[in-house]
Amino acid sequence: MSRTARTNAAQRAGSRGPRKTSPSSGSSRTRPRVVEKTVAASEIPSWATSTVFDRAKIVAWEGTATPLHTTAIYPRSVPFIRNLIPTGRRTPAWMDIVHPIDRVRVTQFFDTLVAAPASIDYRVVDAQGSVLWLRHLVETLDVTQGVRRIHGFVTDIQTEKEYQLESLRVSEREQNRIGQDLHDDLCQVLAGVSCLMRVFEGRVAAKVPEELPSLKELNDQIIDAMHRTRALTHGLFPGKIQIADIRGALLELASQVKARFKVDISTQFAGRFPKHTSSQIIQIYRISQEAMSNAIKHGRATAINVQLTASDHAMELTITDNGDGLPAKENATPGVGLNIMKYRAALLGGDISVANCEPRGARVSLRYPFESHG
Repeated sequence: MSRTARTNAAQRAGSRGPRKTSPSSGSSRTRPRVVEKTVAASEIPSWATSTVFDRAKIVAWEGTATPLHTTAIYPRSVPFIRNLIPTGRRTPAWMDIVHPIDRVRVTQFFDTLVAAPASIDYRVVDAQGSVLWLRHLVETLDVTQGVRRIHGFVTDIQTEKEYQLESLRVSEREQNRIGQDLHDDLCQVLAGVSCLMRVFEGRVAAKVPEELPSLKELNDQIIDAMHRTRALTHGLFPGKIQIADIRGALLELASQVKARFKVDISTQFAGRFPKHTSSQIIQIYRISQEAMSNAIKHGRATAINVQLTASDHAMELTITDNGDGLPAKENATPGVGLNIMKYRAALLGGDISVANCEPRGARVSLRYPFESHG
């Protein structure tokens, strides 16, 4: 190119002005263009899907509801599934791996399932005999030619249940500690004050006899406070139920509630009861205690009936009252107490229901299987 041609080209470039840059870039470099595209499910890399399922401890589950049987699980590489169904083994009937104590409850749930979504928590036993908590979520329910097919997800919730159980244990230990402290400290102080009051009554009787009735009334109130505190400590620290049978535990609870709240409590027992473990007794005791407390504090009940019945392969505890009953459904919100009662019932392998009675009052029903597990 001649010198004249090069000069003309430079002049034309200069007339167009300097090259513009993006104000946000701060540089004259051109940024690479990002191209977005929709990725089909089949194109998602296997490492991504397997990592998500492994970390979330969840699998997709497909099968039938009645009987409960799985036809497909994805992915089977998730650790808890490998433990339940070792590689190379045929997929068993799902109910075969459900823990015996939960089979009645699980069967009832899936047999009566009419709409989705719905979920249930239950225990299974893996190939090594270890117990694992699962949450079975049913997303879709399809009934075709009498076959009830379900699709959903199964999640390993063992860690969640361990935290819940530990929370109950911590609560139980703290209640025991407070109850023991009240018994050993406050009750003894009140007993000492009562003794001093009696001595003081004797000294005042001769000099100021007109004040004697007031002193006796004051001492009676101190004694009443001591009795109330002792009744409270029995509720917080039910030491007797650690060695009692279930019948004795409920009788002890009824006696303490009657003494503390001045309500009429009747008890009925029918059938031959199996031996309960201390863990089972404490769960039933706490459920009953919460039911009675709710009846008195929220329902303003003056009479409570406790009935425990043994039937074929199951126990049923029913607590009814003559109070105001449950609030209207539109205003009702499940409280912490009810959620804890449901969790305790699940530990027993049972179900709990709360409903209003006719003509008034409420009913709490707990049903759990016969098997005794520690």
